[in-house]
Amino acid sequence: MFGGHHSPQARLNDHWFLNVKDFEWERIGGDKGGLDNKGSSDGAPDPRANSAACIYDKKVWLYGGHGGQNYSRIAFNDLFTFCLEERKWEKIVPLNNSPDGRGGHSVFANDGKIYIYGGWNSLQQYNNIVVFDIAKKEWTDPDIYNEIPRWNHSSCLVEAIPSWKFFIFGGECLEYNEGAERSFGQYVNSSCILDMSNVQW
Repeated sequence: MFGGHHSPQARLNDHWFLNVKDFEWERIGGDKGGLDNKGSSDGAPDPRANSAACIYDKKVWLYGGHGGQNYSRIAFNDLFTFCLEERKWEKIVPLNNSPDGRGGHSVFANDGKIYIYGGWNSLQQYNNIVVFDIAKKEWTDPDIYNEIPRWNHSSCLVEAIPSWKFFIFGGECLEYNEGAERSFGQYVNSSCILDMSNVQW
């Protein structure tokens, strides 16, 4: 577990493991406390909420979120890994431009690539997928769009025959009118499947 909201003002960047055998929490590295929206001494991402992560190749891959040091309101577009064996953070520096910053998205990994779906920032909401190629260290935007933009949805990648499937359900969606005051989104109750054989919804 990484970061999140503690209050409307305070966002966290602490990280914890739950030992499911003993049902005990363990805090991993970092400074104690952490309610002052400061950076970490062990290279962890800045304080944030609404980020998303997945596990791939013995690492946690974490992208984006909203927050920042000293009560900033940044929509992050950074990508970090946390090595589960060495228990160390690393910021991944791509060889090309990163996607727009966002939060409330989902992240999954398949066949050497990290996929980002959905999310929102103060200017836009997203219904596309962007892809990070781990070997090439490059982002691509392959024009894969879903029905409507959504954020804060549930998602799960499932190993299936003949190809893996990425399932999403629910979330929020909002009409973005230029210059209008932002408000909470409307709940979405649809579900969709992304077939990884052709990467189509």
